[in-house]
Amino acid sequence: MIRKLLPLGTLLASFAILGCGSDLPKPPPKLATVPVEGIVTLNGKPAEGVTIAMHHSEGKVAPRGTSDKSGKFSITTYGNNDGAPEGSYKVTAAKSVVKEISPGVLAPPPPGGFKSDIPPKYEGISTTDIQVEIKAGQKNELKIDLK
Repeated sequence: MIRKLLPLGTLLASFAILGCGSDLPKPPPKLATVPVEGIVTLNGKPAEGVTIAMHHSEGKVAPRGTSDKSGKFSITTYGNNDGAPEGSYKVTAAKSVVKEISPGVLAPPPPGGFKSDIPPKYEGISTTDIQVEIKAGQKNELKIDLK
């Protein structure tokens, strides 16, 4: 019985030694963030449940937030409502139209599929016309009106 365990023990020890290597790539360093809040409206009225995604001009980060019933949102990059690093961003807006009828159960799509009231041009980086500049040391309040 000891002979059968010895090869298994040797194998496990080898995996433990190999697993301790530091050859794994390190994640990029976190950038300093500044608070970013805003309000999103659709044709001038507060828009609930809209996900606002900010796409950094250099592709470094993609902060995001979701609007409440009054259209207000706070942006998160690394942790809850920590804001966004300063820089230039293109902003996209989208709304999930899938409905949950009970926990974990989605409603079947209606004939013709689910329809969002958000104009499609705001959903893509290449089609959105919303651009913002986030600056350190300033109050960054975004007003996004979708038309």
